[in-house]
Order: sequence, then C-alpha cells, then structure tokens
Amino acid sequence: MREFPKMLYVGSTQSHKHQVAQNEDHEAELRELGFVDFADLESEQGQISGGAVGSASSEDFKNAFVPIEQFDAVSEELVQKELQLNVAQTERDDFKAENDDLKAHLSKALEENQQLNEQLSKMLDAEKYPKQGAGIDVDHNSMTSEQLRTILDAKGIKYLARDNKDTLLALLTQPVKTEE
Repeated sequence: MREFPKMLYVGSTQSHKHQVAQNEDHEAELRELGFVDFADLESEQGQISGGAVGSASSEDFKNAFVPIEQFDAVSEELVQKELQLNVAQTERDDFKAENDDLKAHLSKALEENQQLNEQLSKMLDAEKYPKQGAGIDVDHNSMTSEQLRTILDAKGIKYLARDNKDTLLALLTQPVKTEE
C-alpha cells in the first residue's frame, strides 16, 4: 500500500523539478508527464554517456514537449480568458459611451438652468427697480401662480396661501404705498 502525499521528480539527480502527488489518480497523471521516484532519476553522467553531447533521442523529445491533452487544456483556458477580456472591454467601452452621453446631457441641463436663472434674475430686477429695468416689459398674465408668489416675496408684499392667480396679479399691479 502506498502512502500519500508522495514526492515525484523529473530531470536528473543533479537538476530536477518535483511535484507532490496527493492521491493515486494524481500520481498516475504525473507519471504520464514523465515524473518518477527519486531513486529512478538518472544522473547527469548517465544521461551524457547514453549519447553524444548535443545529440537528441526520441526519448528526449517525449520529455521535452507538453502532452497534447495538457496543451489543449491550456489553449482552451487561454481562449476563455480572451473571450472574458473582450466582453469586459466591450462593457467598459459601453459604460464610457453612456458616461459621455450623461455628461453631455448634464452639461446641457446646467446651461439651461443657468439661462433660466439669468432670466429670473432680470425679471426680479425689473420688478424691484422698474425705472432701471431697461424697458423690459413683463407680462404677468403669462406667469404661473408660483412665479407670481416669487415676485411678491421678492418685493416683500404679503399674500395668503389660498390666493388665486387673479388675486396675486392684483397685489402685484397695485401701487406701492410709501410712508412719508
């Protein structure tokens, strides 16, 4: 009965690599790849004496190349990783495009907001200082009740929350009482 884990080697007694076999299946797999027990390793002298220096035998080629099954597995894994990379790059590009669209939309909305704030500021200035308003005529009838309330607040004119648009217009157009 064999004990596991078991150390197997490939190479020579002077220069070798090792792997640990965890069970019988793993040991069989390592042995197919050319791993042997340490006692079965050849010495460097034995390898050189077996043939001329610089010559290669068919046995050397068997040990030098990766088995087809292992190569196919690595190749398949590489293809899967490349596909995952392509998917990730495509998603990244889509997110960048969406981000650019959102930035453009936000920029446009900020610009519109700034223009509306400038218009409101001009309208409020025209209401506060009618003689300095540079001839800007404001049509209060086209404004909403909320806009009229904003102007009344800016002028400091009191109104009731339940006042309708006509009442707000009347408050806005009545002459301002000044104390003398």
